[in-house]
Amino acid sequence: MDRIQGNSVKSKTGVTVIDAHAHFMTAGSMRAWAERGRSMSSFQQRTQTRTDLKSIEVPNENFDAGKRWADELDRYGVSSIGFMIGPETYDEFKEARRRFPGRFFSYLNVSPADPDAVKRIDRAASDGFYGIKLYPSNWRGIHVYDQQLYPIYEEARKHHLLVICHFGVSIGGDADLRSGNPMDIQIPARDFPDVNFMIAHFGAGWFREVLLLQYQADNVHMDSSGSNVWMRYLPQDLTIKDVFRHALRAGGPDKILFGTDSTFFPRGFRINILEEQYTALESLRGNGLIDDEGIDKIFRGNVIRLTGYKPRE
Repeated sequence: MDRIQGNSVKSKTGVTVIDAHAHFMTAGSMRAWAERGRSMSSFQQRTQTRTDLKSIEVPNENFDAGKRWADELDRYGVSSIGFMIGPETYDEFKEARRRFPGRFFSYLNVSPADPDAVKRIDRAASDGFYGIKLYPSNWRGIHVYDQQLYPIYEEARKHHLLVICHFGVSIGGDADLRSGNPMDIQIPARDFPDVNFMIAHFGAGWFREVLLLQYQADNVHMDSSGSNVWMRYLPQDLTIKDVFRHALRAGGPDKILFGTDSTFFPRGFRINILEEQYTALESLRGNGLIDDEGIDKIFRGNVIRLTGYKPRE
């Protein structure tokens, strides 16, 4: 049951939480993976060694993603959750959003290789989507600063959509990290000052570059989503508290959005991520880097400000 305090849904941490970054996995997702030649066994092998996803309930045709996620939000007192949506889950997501109003919002997965990308963005905006998601780390021979991306950014500007970018390492084994440097977004951010960009997972290993962008680009933000296991692969020791401390020093609480990168059941909503990150931020209060207002911005306010999404009350 939701806990209602002050006309808003409160999480188990006692603060209102909107998860800005998650994935809506359905039977359609599995079919699309198979069509792209991606096997569940290879995915599970990589997740076993790189994430805390130790078991996967593979969605079948009877899997009701909307109901499962609505129940999960109620279980943990989470206000709303934002999902990355591709064509294979588009209609099912819209139906889930209709059935459970005020709980789900969405971003459209976009490929620059799609000749209909701009049309799809226009349709998504008309259908109430709040942003688009780009996966530069998976592109071959394309960079986010290439001119072929500019019509996509222009369409995002036209509809006031948030542009999310996955740079850095990827759980998918077919990534091309030559396209995965977050610094690449600096030129589009300069050329589209009215578009807000969000770099997922603190840059997924390219954290230094994300911090430098906080100096250079006022419209480049970062999300905290996932376990941030990329920290293990750096030559210096980092904890999530260290990451938040550096991020707050560089950009302040206005530039960080909370996310879990939740995907499959039975893991469902990653409550461990929420608790870990909330604890890390609370521990930074004594440093003068964060206060109640800043915590509210990270867990709720920034995603509302950047997308215009109106959560349930």
